[in-house]
Amino acid sequence: MKDFERINLMLTITHRGHRDKIIEGLRELGVTYNMATVGESMGGLSITDYLGLQDDELDVILSVVADSKADRAMAFIEYSSYSGTGDKGRAVAALIPISGVSGPLVLEYISGPGPG
Repeated sequence: MKDFERINLMLTITHRGHRDKIIEGLRELGVTYNMATVGESMGGLSITDYLGLQDDELDVILSVVADSKADRAMAFIEYSSYSGTGDKGRAVAALIPISGVSGPLVLEYISGPGPG
């Protein structure tokens, strides 16, 4: 029986306009499942309100990341420049372990092929 690695949900919050560069960089690392949304909704409630953030000019990216890619994905968020100006620290991210959502095979498919 094949051993499956743990899967994580990565929540990334960035300033408006940087999400495409972040998603592109994550895809280069093999993180293939990314969903992005603006931080505020039409109803006035905001994802960022739930997270206790005051700035509503934010984008939120949800990514499915296998454990083998998690360290590199987090380092990319921490150390990379997204705007082309050399600015760093334009995003924050957190990893949330998930399991049993739809079974290990589906999660492996969503999170992309493993290294090698």
